[in-house]
Amino acid sequence: MLYHVIARGNNKQDIFLDGRDCERFLEILSTTTARFRVTGAGYCLMSNHVHALLVPHQHSLSRLMQQLNSTYCQWFNRRHGRVGHVLQGRFKSTLVDVDVYFLRALRYVLRNPVESGYVSHPAGWRWSSYHATVGATRPPPFLDLRPIWSALGAADGRSAREALDALLAPGTDEEVYQRCLILGSDAFARGLSGLLRQYRDTPEYVHAERFAARPPLREILEFADNVRLNSSMQRAFREFGYTLQEIGATAGCSGATVWTRIRKAEAGVPEPVARKPAIENRDLTPKPGGQISIFDL
Repeated sequence: MLYHVIARGNNKQDIFLDGRDCERFLEILSTTTARFRVTGAGYCLMSNHVHALLVPHQHSLSRLMQQLNSTYCQWFNRRHGRVGHVLQGRFKSTLVDVDVYFLRALRYVLRNPVESGYVSHPAGWRWSSYHATVGATRPPPFLDLRPIWSALGAADGRSAREALDALLAPGTDEEVYQRCLILGSDAFARGLSGLLRQYRDTPEYVHAERFAARPPLREILEFADNVRLNSSMQRAFREFGYTLQEIGATAGCSGATVWTRIRKAEAGVPEPVARKPAIENRDLTPKPGGQISIFDL
């Protein structure tokens, strides 16, 4: 699985003060990726944050990033006579569909210096994977360029330059890149629904990101009977993060009614069984004398 990883400086502070900082970060990244069996497809080092396209093959990215951040932080503070955190909290990662979306993610990463106003073309930025991708420099050990060349229809870096420059060219139809949990098709997102479950209680991600792969309400709600409807409303609310108003709009009732049904499902309260009025089961045949006693009713 391909991830677009973003790590930022604590309080937006710079994490690279000169070229030696960038070199050391790439050295540590190469060491940690080798240890945790992670390969890379692209990267870009900015003054206060890092972009990297990474593919873990055995261990989770969390283990890699924990060691990377810790090692670089200690080195950076010793070199510059500082103390405290260098990188802020938890890194952010986006799952990327390895189809057309892979090239969109690569475009976003390599164009970051251009969009920030530092250079007019990605080739003008030294601290990215652009030069290695086009065969101008030797790639760092963790960088596997074969998937990029294949996606660009090239055999090597030199033959990939023209296609890569075309991909990175500015235009009026600039891609609007959403930095969220998933960059891919609806089918890709649905296939990852189980993996995203672990992020649903993570406040670092906004609501829309945490529930990026949730199914639509019409597929969750079950109208076969009241018990199933109550249970499915509970699932839509608790598991998939739909609001009471959203559930009510689909089910044709108010948010207050939805909440009542959810509480019943959580309390295990059975729905009452519908009964016919007792009067229908009574024998109302007139008694001798033509009178019906009040007690018969």
